[in-house]
Amino acid sequence: MEKKKQNYLSLRESRKIIHYNIKQMKYYERLKKRKVNPSFYTTVMKDPNNILEIENLDTNFFTDNGTVKSVNGVSFSIPKGKVVGVVGESGCGKSVTSLSIMQLVQAPQGQIVGGTIRFNTDDLGMNENGEKLAYDIAKMPMKDMYNVRGKDITMIFQEPMTSLNPVFTIGYQLDEVMFIHYPQTTKEEAKKHSLEMLNQVGISMPERVYSSYPHELSGGMRQRVMIAMALAGNPKLIIADEPTTALDVTIQAQILELLKSIQKKTGCAIMLITHDLGVIAETADEVVVMYAGRVIEKGTVREIFHNPLHPYTIGLQKSKPLINTDTKEPLYSIPGQVPNPINMPNTCFFKDRCSRCINKCNGEYPKEVQVSDTHFVSCYLYDEKEGE
Repeated sequence: MEKKKQNYLSLRESRKIIHYNIKQMKYYERLKKRKVNPSFYTTVMKDPNNILEIENLDTNFFTDNGTVKSVNGVSFSIPKGKVVGVVGESGCGKSVTSLSIMQLVQAPQGQIVGGTIRFNTDDLGMNENGEKLAYDIAKMPMKDMYNVRGKDITMIFQEPMTSLNPVFTIGYQLDEVMFIHYPQTTKEEAKKHSLEMLNQVGISMPERVYSSYPHELSGGMRQRVMIAMALAGNPKLIIADEPTTALDVTIQAQILELLKSIQKKTGCAIMLITHDLGVIAETADEVVVMYAGRVIEKGTVREIFHNPLHPYTIGLQKSKPLINTDTKEPLYSIPGQVPNPINMPNTCFFKDRCSRCINKCNGEYPKEVQVSDTHFVSCYLYDEKEGE
């Protein structure tokens, strides 16, 4: 009788992992603190119409059981003035991707270990060849990142009560954004600007909210304050990490409508992370579908919803309840479980859950196939069709 494989580490293996982790964490922490010339993290945009280009991004977490590749070779772009929706089940790497852009991955365990994050900034202009210069955030030291984070790139977090400081008033926290990024601002100017931001996000009594503490506001009001804080520095990119999850349906619709109107008014780009495909269909221009740390499909919102190609994308759409769904039938769920993120094999991560699996799926991880000008999928089903 064959012995069952034991899922535990020996003391020797555990010590080896800890030693490796310490070595890696110290190395990447040193990189973030070093003093370098701005030319070191200056690069060129592939397309000047994009505000952000992520290419082969790798973000790892060094745990006691091994290295978790939370973001594993992710590549996608965010065009200027567009809303890009990022979808996928919990643990697929959506939030870690957004935190990597902001350099807010929980250190020292979490580190960006490879890839490029090109941010199209107005500060740099063009090079001698007429190419648009950009910052590579993945190489940028932490000290220099402070000038970008909160001003050019801002983030609206999932739960506002964990983002707002309970011991300071809303006004104090809003004013702080101006004092940090525009040191010459006076108290009167900061207050005036903060009240304008509160008014812009639809708060009817900005003076009252300005002098209130976070616990004195409702969930919807707190989320509006977070959006006001994100807008305070006049950003070019807003990352919204499930901004409506903690809100009821009515407030959710108001917040989404507010984000859309702000995006049209200011011309900024939005990266919208959510589980709700209905929100994506209503709000986004382009969609990125992630699974187990990789991008498996991306395209325009019409392509993803009217012509989903990857079996996982199809499964995601089938698992959403609809008004005309037969109540007697159980809700569809994708069979199986997400693979263990430690020591992932170099094969298709979805093959054990896929009903359309073929022999080729046992080979190396499928390369990205371009189906149309804007539609890409990583699946052997479409690679095979191209070869026929």
